[in-house]
Amino acid sequence: MVGDETRIGVATAIHAGCIVGKRVSLGDGCVLHPNVTVYDNVDIGRGSVLHSGCVIGADGFGYVMENERWHKFPQVGRVEIGDFVEIGANSCVDRAALGVTSIGEGTKLDNMVHVGHNCRIGKHVVVAAQTGFSGGVVGGRITRLSVGRWGSGTRRGSNRVRCWASGAACLTSKIVRSGQTVWGTPARPLKQHLEQLANLAHVPDMRKELVEIKRRLAELER
Repeated sequence: MVGDETRIGVATAIHAGCIVGKRVSLGDGCVLHPNVTVYDNVDIGRGSVLHSGCVIGADGFGYVMENERWHKFPQVGRVEIGDFVEIGANSCVDRAALGVTSIGEGTKLDNMVHVGHNCRIGKHVVVAAQTGFSGGVVGGRITRLSVGRWGSGTRRGSNRVRCWASGAACLTSKIVRSGQTVWGTPARPLKQHLEQLANLAHVPDMRKELVEIKRRLAELER
């Protein structure tokens, strides 16, 4: 199914079960694997590949509390995906509440990646499976991310940021500097994280020493 006012580029392949909404632009040489859903008002650049089950342009997670009830904030923005982007199976890219959710040229998303509303992911970013970006994350270019969670308002430096380790999490409004490697939950600079792990390894011995000190102190008090 292809909606009204949608433009499909030369040599673009749309496989079985795909739904492409209204006012969508698909560049030349794109591939939509089976059961991809592209909502209305989405631009996808040339040579991009969307794997089976991914959803582009669904509403962002935006609600406002009023009179003790959650009310949906209208999600009326758009999604823009650059040239030669690849998005893995069952990944989701949400439309902006207002403005644009964008993914830069050459970026590669693995399976089951979630890009929230109003995120701006830069060029040539590589994101491993099960990574999640909440609304408003801004990412630099040439960035590599493993499994993790990036909080709302997180900003990453312009070049070569790396975030490794299962479950690594960057908290809301955290700034990750250009060229910095972060690790852990919450994510910390790698050197700091390794120092903390080394200290944790000494905790059992420190506990034994503390018990012995308390025992000797008790004897002195008697």
